This record gives sequence, C-alpha cells and structure tokens, in this order.
Amino acid sequence: MPEYTVSFAGFHVAIEYDSDEVHYFLSLLFDDLHSEAQVAEHEKVLRVAQAEVAGEYTLTNTGCESFSGALGVHFAAMLFDAVIFNLLNRNSHGIAFHAGAVAYQDKVILLPGLSGYGKSSVTTCLVTQGCSYLTDELYFIPADEHAPRSPFTRPLCIKYGAVSAVKRLVDEHALDNALGDEYGYIIPHRLLNPEFRQITTSPSLILIPKYQAGAELKIEKISAAQVSTHLMACDVNGRNLEGHGFRQVIQIARSVPTYRMVYSSFQGVEAAMQNLFKVLHWK
Repeated sequence: MPEYTVSFAGFHVAIEYDSDEVHYFLSLLFDDLHSEAQVAEHEKVLRVAQAEVAGEYTLTNTGCESFSGALGVHFAAMLFDAVIFNLLNRNSHGIAFHAGAVAYQDKVILLPGLSGYGKSSVTTCLVTQGCSYLTDELYFIPADEHAPRSPFTRPLCIKYGAVSAVKRLVDEHALDNALGDEYGYIIPHRLLNPEFRQITTSPSLILIPKYQAGAELKIEKISAAQVSTHLMACDVNGRNLEGHGFRQVIQIARSVPTYRMVYSSFQGVEAAMQNLFKVLHWK
C-alpha cells in the first residue's frame, strides 16, 4: 500500500491508504504536516482502507481495528487522535500543549484549553478578525529555547455544539467548501487565511478562553501561578518529561503575559482584543 507521512516536532507517522478517496481525505486533514520523511522502525504505521460495508472505511492502529465509518468529521477526529498520540508517545524534547494559536503582526498568541473551553471557536473568531491561523489543536514548545516552535497546523475543526456560533463568523463560501456533517465542520484554514505562512517564534501572549453561558465578555490578567496550573492541565506529553515538564511551564508562565477571556458570545471580541493590544503596546 502507498503511505502518507505526517511529521510533527521531529517525529513521524505513516498512514497506509488504498484509494484516491482516502488520499484526498488525508490531504484535507494533514496537508501542512505532510512530508517525505522515512518512518523509522520504532515509529508508527496506521492504515485507512475501505471496509466491507459500502461507503465505510476502517482505521487500523497496530494491527487492531479501532474504528470504522464514513470519511467524515467523526472519522477525522478519531484519526487525529491516533496520529497525535503516536507523534507524541516518545517525544521528550519539549512540551506539547492542547492549544490553539494565531499570530497578530507576527506575534504568536497561544490559546490553551481543554475540550469544551472553546479554543477552536475563539481561534476561528480571531482569524476572521485579522489574525493569522496557526493551529486549533496542538502547539509544541521545545526545551531548547533556540529551536523553532511547532504548531500542529490542521483545518479548523468545529464540533457540532459550536457550529451555530461559528456560522455567524464564517462566510458562506468557506462553509460551502468545508467538510460538514452531523458531527460538525472541518474548514480548510486557507479559506479564511489565504496568505497563510508558518510562524515558529515563541508566544508573545497567552489568552485562556473560557465559555460561560450568559457571561459578559471579560478579559483579565491572571498570575503566573494561575497560568502554570492551567498549562499543566493542557500538557499533553507530560508523562515523558522530567517533573511532567513543570520547570518549563513555570518558565513560560513567568515570561509570557497571560489573560483569561470569559465569554458567552463573540460580540465585542474584536474591540476587546484591540484594547488588549494597546495595553501590550502592540502597534
């Protein structure tokens, strides 16, 4: 079978595929992470192939059938989970945060958050208001401060519960060209960010989004101790690191200004962010 290699933060996963339909699907999901790297013996090979049921495909991980279904949003979520797990399973060279990231005037804004915090929705909001997209899922900060930072650049993945809010942000052209079903939307980020370029500098701002029904929009500065606690909760590969990466987290928390954004809708976000940029003296 031909292989499609996904590379991130120095590690690689190969995905075997058996049809043009699967190759198109893999390109939709991983185009910015695709490489020609040769996968070493200790690294992972996954397989996506047609199932016996017409219109369904099987994701196989380590020789065991792990998921079957149509090539839609749910299948993509399962495949992302399998790929990310295997990319990070042996990575001890730095911290991978469950986080979105955008850039404003080449300054990286990190948006760490667990599932349900709304990081993908807020990332989408900021991209539609002039920021450049980097990721809505994972951001790797190596222990070597001179090494480039690595966003896991994939399409924007919007869960079903956030679709109505995102539809008010994204124009019809982008939605018409997105992959959508009952599980949500996968929106190729270049539909929103056509002049995309990768930025690998350290974050200049950490913005922690928190959706709270009925809450008024509020952006407030938080302490290094508070952000350290939050970042440790978003540390995906901490099991591989000495002290679960706490020393590196403390360094990040002390060196990067951090704010919490509580919101229930995106009304007023653009003005609030411009006020924050003024406070930070970002021109």
